Amino acid sequence: MRDLSKGLENNLRLFTRYKAASSVLPWLPVFFLFFLERVPLGDAVLLGSAYYFAVFLLEVPSGYCSDRFGRRPTLILASIMTLIACATFVLAGSFTVLLIAQVLLAAGVAFQSGSDSAILYDSLHALGREHEYTERETVAQKWSMIALACSCLVGGAFGLIDLRLAYVVAMVAALVAVIQCISFVEPPIEGDAQAAGFLQQMKETLGFFSQPLLGWILGFFIVGYALEHIPYEFYQPYLKLLGETSMTGWMDAGSAPVVSGVLISISMFGGAIGAAVSQHLIDRVGLRTLLLLSILIQIMIIAGLSLVLHPIILVLVMFRNFSMSMARGPMLGAIAPHVPSAQRATFLSVLSLSGRVAISAALAALSVLVVGDGELTWAALSKVLALSGMVGSATLLLLYYWSLKIANEFRATPD
Repeated sequence: MRDLSKGLENNLRLFTRYKAASSVLPWLPVFFLFFLERVPLGDAVLLGSAYYFAVFLLEVPSGYCSDRFGRRPTLILASIMTLIACATFVLAGSFTVLLIAQVLLAAGVAFQSGSDSAILYDSLHALGREHEYTERETVAQKWSMIALACSCLVGGAFGLIDLRLAYVVAMVAALVAVIQCISFVEPPIEGDAQAAGFLQQMKETLGFFSQPLLGWILGFFIVGYALEHIPYEFYQPYLKLLGETSMTGWMDAGSAPVVSGVLISISMFGGAIGAAVSQHLIDRVGLRTLLLLSILIQIMIIAGLSLVLHPIILVLVMFRNFSMSMARGPMLGAIAPHVPSAQRATFLSVLSLSGRVAISAALAALSVLVVGDGELTWAALSKVLALSGMVGSATLLLLYYWSLKIANEFRATPD
């Protein structure tokens, strides 16, 4: 028992370092440019689609794998697949090889999703220290965002030399993550419970959403995830339109990797700030207000982007990750006591999948209803962003009134 406790304490020490290492993604600001060096534009878009489709297919099965076979082996597998993916990117010279790398990368993301938070909570639960979960999750989120921000700056700078260098750096970070995962110990599951067969597991997991608080959190996450990704999806068209104005002569094609790296890095540093202040805010305003505030911030960002085409508005990009990073730790802290260990990773995977489906549906609807087959213009982009902000405002009001009906559930949730 002493050896197990020592191993669980080691899990807690390693967790933040692991989250930082697994968040080193220097390819993020240059991956599309990397694709375009090797394949035509149509194939590059298809590679992006393949990635999201693979994540969609693997998200829930990966969570089930974690609940059924353990957090440690699932995280080891995720890190190894990410390592192989990065190595494949470095060697890739054709569409087929890039496609294989994209699928491996998607598998690494999917198998990490949910399992990382689950190993932290299960380790704390086994040590009788569940009350530390929210704080430890927010600290890990902060360092994850800092690592991501710094790696994007590195990736953008290295992109000026050779775009493959971004994947070389990512490969080294993935190797560090593999070593850290191997050093984890498997935390004991609660009450000797084990995940059921896949269909029964899904039935039990979906049943948790009938609880008033968890049902509301599902609604919150769907809205928050979609609104967080609206600026991400449309900031590149925004930049393209800015590049056509006399105010942005510095945004030429040669500086594209650095400009993209700086913008994404600023956004991630904003996420680190959000994670750092979340515990203070939840102590001051409570869970419900904090989560609703995070959505309000996203709506304000979208509204600002829709109003004017000017470089100064890019400052708002910093806050894109701020709000959801601010909300993530408290949200996970509210979920954890209500979902047993045997279903926790599956639950978090279903939650993540719901957000991905929401943004996919939102983008499809915006494409059909607003953009159509028209060319990219400021009028069209402004209309897309304005409509997104209005829909977001309506859903925020619905979430607010829904939260009033279950106010007792929030009062019963420890901050």
